[in-house]
Amino acid sequence: MELRTLVLISGAALGVATITASPVQRYPLEDRTVYAVRIGPDSPTTVMFPGPITAVEGAGVSGKADDQPPVLIAHQPGARFFSVRALRPGATAATNVIFRDRVFAFAFTGGENPDRTITFYDGPAGETASAPKRPGPARLLSLLDRAKNFPALAEQYPALVQATERFSPGTVATCGVITCTVEEVIGFIDEDAVVFRLRFENRGPAPVRFAPALLTMRVAESHFPSAINDAPGELPPARAVIVHLAIVGNSDGSRAHLSAQNAFTVALPLPE
Repeated sequence: MELRTLVLISGAALGVATITASPVQRYPLEDRTVYAVRIGPDSPTTVMFPGPITAVEGAGVSGKADDQPPVLIAHQPGARFFSVRALRPGATAATNVIFRDRVFAFAFTGGENPDRTITFYDGPAGETASAPKRPGPARLLSLLDRAKNFPALAEQYPALVQATERFSPGTVATCGVITCTVEEVIGFIDEDAVVFRLRFENRGPAPVRFAPALLTMRVAESHFPSAINDAPGELPPARAVIVHLAIVGNSDGSRAHLSAQNAFTVALPLPE
């Protein structure tokens, strides 16, 4: 049986931002440059490293708001990340981060459209001999379970969600009798995986069948086939079905450095 692909495009996908315009940034580890980071007063900017940070030294920053610094910084000893936020218009600050006996320099500037996350990865191309392997079936099942129970895990076991990013776009797309809502997107940085909570609604009078293994997520021209999902393979008439789906890296097995805030589209394969 031939398959035709029904592409459901969310409203957020109409203008796919390039990396330079995105509030989500990813860089290879490089200690020969100063990273310019945009910060704002209304949301934190979190900087994530591949492992625990040894120390953070700064000028114009403080961990106590009562000190009235230009920039507020939050970092716990042994954590792999720190967060900063501007406390006044036009705030500037500088920070040096000690990681693996190397110094990484940051220059923070307050303004509009702040960066939300800065994530560093190993190697000039994001790959090293010790880079995490592609998750196996058991690990993928674990990621799916973690995504389903994310609020409870974040409250009870915050360490389990440190290397994650969560986004709730709520974008809706309709094609024929099928409506798809992207309710939640959770990125697992270490695994280079993204898990989606999708709501498929069949508004028609008859069931709609499809092949769950052929579900695909897209970002611009890049295709990311489902690595695992819990789709039933049939959408009952006049009902909605919640589907959790995970994608991992590029199709060739390399890391794609996926972000939960990309503008994803869903390809639902339907039999002719």
